Amino acid sequence: MTKAVIIEDEPRNIALLEELIKINCGDLVEVKGHAGTIKNAIALIQNVKPELVYLDIELSDGNAFELLEMLDNLKFAMIFITAFNEYAVKAFRLNAVDYLLKPISSMEFKNATFKAIDKIKNLLNNENILKVITELRNYNTHKKIGLPIADGIFFITPDTIIRIEAKGNYSIIFLTTGKKITCTKTLKEIENLLPVNTFLRIHHSWVINTNYVKKYYRGRNGYMEMEDGSTVAVSIRKKEKLISFFNSDL
Repeated sequence: MTKAVIIEDEPRNIALLEELIKINCGDLVEVKGHAGTIKNAIALIQNVKPELVYLDIELSDGNAFELLEMLDNLKFAMIFITAFNEYAVKAFRLNAVDYLLKPISSMEFKNATFKAIDKIKNLLNNENILKVITELRNYNTHKKIGLPIADGIFFITPDTIIRIEAKGNYSIIFLTTGKKITCTKTLKEIENLLPVNTFLRIHHSWVINTNYVKKYYRGRNGYMEMEDGSTVAVSIRKKEKLISFFNSDL
């Protein structure tokens, strides 16, 4: 029996994965637990020592590559769960990484799981996977992305975005032109489309383009001043991530 864990922050997706495992490979895979945050995922993986991990790329407090970088070793097979576009899916295929594209297909789930179980028998070093994930997020910042708005789809290049603010199920995008766009995607959904080497979540309500950062103001209620003169709050729990990103002693 293959020991597995599920790293996913959406309860309905956890339930779906557990059901798919039970229906398609219940006699081969045993789920030993699930976690929805990086901290809990690390503890779960270290405790269970799974052979197979179902891993959502975006978690409530970070993403898959942040989690994997914190682990001492990657001696388990991984099936990534992703909402990335077709470009990313092709990259996964070329690099021989198992994946599930949301919404999850039962047949694709079964095939990916069987494929992963076969890999476990002759498990290869997974160090290149970190590089693969990063490359998927760091695609050309000049490549246009389409963002749904009230009357259609607005196409922009990520490098024209200064900051993005969460407004419930909507997001306000502030551009270098001074224009504001109201997008019908959540902040997390937009963040999934942006290159991770440029954009940073510094607050539950804010994502910033680090190319337009002007100054960081210290203090418990620290904040960033952007090149357009705006200020953006930095949450206490995101401060360490901010410092690490700029690799400086703020």
